[in-house]
Amino acid sequence: MQVLAAIVLRAGAALALATAVASCASSAPTRPAGPVISQPDSRDIELAPIPDEQEELTRYDRRGFVQPRHLDGEEPVRVALLLPFTSPNKAAQKVASAMFDAAQLAAFDAGDDRFLLIPKDTKGLPDGAAAAARSALADGAEIILGPLFSELTAAAAPVARAADVPMIAFSSDLRVAGDGVYLLSFPPELEIQRVTDYAVAQEITRFGVLAPMSEYGARVSGAFAQEVFGHGGVIVHEERYQQEPDLMLEPAKRLARYSQELVPLELRHEFEGDRKAAAAESTGNPGYTQGYQAVLMPEQGTLLRALAPLLPFYNVDITRVKLLGVSGWNNPRLTREPALRGGWFAAPDPAITRNFEDRFAVAFGAPPPRLASLAYDATLLSARLAATQRRRNRFSVNAITDPNGYFGADGLFRLNPDGSVERGLAILEIQPGGIEVIDPAPRSFAPGY
Repeated sequence: MQVLAAIVLRAGAALALATAVASCASSAPTRPAGPVISQPDSRDIELAPIPDEQEELTRYDRRGFVQPRHLDGEEPVRVALLLPFTSPNKAAQKVASAMFDAAQLAAFDAGDDRFLLIPKDTKGLPDGAAAAARSALADGAEIILGPLFSELTAAAAPVARAADVPMIAFSSDLRVAGDGVYLLSFPPELEIQRVTDYAVAQEITRFGVLAPMSEYGARVSGAFAQEVFGHGGVIVHEERYQQEPDLMLEPAKRLARYSQELVPLELRHEFEGDRKAAAAESTGNPGYTQGYQAVLMPEQGTLLRALAPLLPFYNVDITRVKLLGVSGWNNPRLTREPALRGGWFAAPDPAITRNFEDRFAVAFGAPPPRLASLAYDATLLSARLAATQRRRNRFSVNAITDPNGYFGADGLFRLNPDGSVERGLAILEIQPGGIEVIDPAPRSFAPGY
């Protein structure tokens, strides 16, 4: 397949175009058959204090818009991409580079030669994000994609709102969403909702929780409690742990004692106090309470491989108790952990994500990090809206929040008017031979699909 060319409007040292995005041969037409992509601006951007929205109204000025020479006489679709290209954090730099590559891939897939992608460097700092947003608006951006982190999104949002320009950011912090700011991300609440719905459908109603003592752990366990109680279920016992292997032992041991089919009430007196024990006694089972059928364990990586074996070590029958996890469980190395065998978690359908991952690897020589697909989907969504909507309405609330949603690199998704995202997720199961889809992701938001 012929690779389309990118026309570089500014020379910049922050990033070079990937080798897969090659220049056209000398016989190519003078008008390129593809999008225009600016290089990330390597000039120093003045870091001003983060403005409030009223202050920003007096600052915004629609002059000096970027206008590619080949589009003289024709208005381009200007789309800004705010990423931490020169963040002090090297890992964030690498993610930013991959997200920029993914955005280029989406721009070329869209094939609209009016499409102008304008990368801006947030420097990984809140005031850098505000300055980058201001610079993007000065270049005439009609929509802003990014920033990547919550605090940067909070800094850039007032700039975009003051100009009445929508922002599709990559944070999962709902506190920064709404009023024109949409979060295209992977919020853990969606994974918790999906795996809980599936577990309840399998007649599991009594749950345990073993979660890290962190902001993420609190967020996940809170969402899980809400989902369980909403289904009429019960959380039999919850334990939190500090994320060090030695400090996981006692919480896991305490939780394990609640895995019995009939749990003596003296355990509640011992671990939960007289008030909770008295509440359990008032349910009509004065001598015992029932144990859990499943345990939510929202850990991942090396810590998960240290934590999961503790339950069978403390005599939890994992052939009877189902382990539930998060999308971070989608790791082939976990199939070698016997304690996780048969565990369920919610994540994008691997068959769908593999298509994007393979195409990215062919184009750029390495597999993408997980967040790269967000930049791809946001860019492709912007291009499709520009192609199908009238100019005045192409990035309106109604266009962006189409209730039918969109199908992207990770499958089905839609953005809601409150700025949140919904996703169609699959249920996967860990088995020694691999990770298998046991309940496919929906292909439509219509009921029954």
